[in-house]
Amino acid sequence: MATSDDDRKLTAYLDGELDEAERAALDARLEADPALRARLDALRAAADRTRAAFAALLETAPLADMRTRLDAALAASSARAAPPWRRGVAAVAAAVAIVAFAAGLGAGRWSVGSDDRLADRDDWRQEVVEYMALYTPESFGEAASPWLGDELATLSRRLDAPLDLDRLKVDDLSPRRAELLQYDGAPLGQIGYLDGATPVAFCILRDGEADAPLASSSRDGFAVASWAQGGRGYMLIGKIPVERLMALARSLKEKTG
Repeated sequence: MATSDDDRKLTAYLDGELDEAERAALDARLEADPALRARLDALRAAADRTRAAFAALLETAPLADMRTRLDAALAASSARAAPPWRRGVAAVAAAVAIVAFAAGLGAGRWSVGSDDRLADRDDWRQEVVEYMALYTPESFGEAASPWLGDELATLSRRLDAPLDLDRLKVDDLSPRRAELLQYDGAPLGQIGYLDGATPVAFCILRDGEADAPLASSSRDGFAVASWAQGGRGYMLIGKIPVERLMALARSLKEKTG
């Protein structure tokens, strides 16, 4: 079975980041290990799906605005003290969100600098629904990020919310990844889980949103639980039964509110 270190090496292999000796050693392992070859094929397929999704979104995305946002995300990512492969993963995650959000801009669903966006406080939740469609089980990894503690500390500080690992463990789920994004200048945190093989995301936007009770809905095939409290909007989303999602949401609301 592939380990998280194997995934790191395989990702670097696909990105052409291994030196000659490392690549030769991994080629030898791939030749002798069918399971490792299968894992490489799965990572390559996930990358191909992501590129295809980018291509479709870029047809309608406002390129100048998207490039500005992506440059800023890459600059912030490269400033972090993390290995090159980790910075690359963070940049891809940022690019997924930026392209998806930018596609929303191009379709007129929301616009930077326009007061019209305040007419519907659920705009950001719909954007999350749309970029969740890009995720695969590999998006959140087979194991928790080794930097998860630092990632959660960053989210806690920027969102002014208690987001330590103990609070975020719900039922049999534990966080795998935590990313800091933004929506129209407001910090947006995303915490990734896997429920079996199904990606589930817990998102928090610090936007001054008025308090609202926990409610469930269905959007584009996803079960969604949402609420607002203390100037922050919350959302839990995944393609899992709504009863299970709501039970997880109630626990997260109690622990992080």
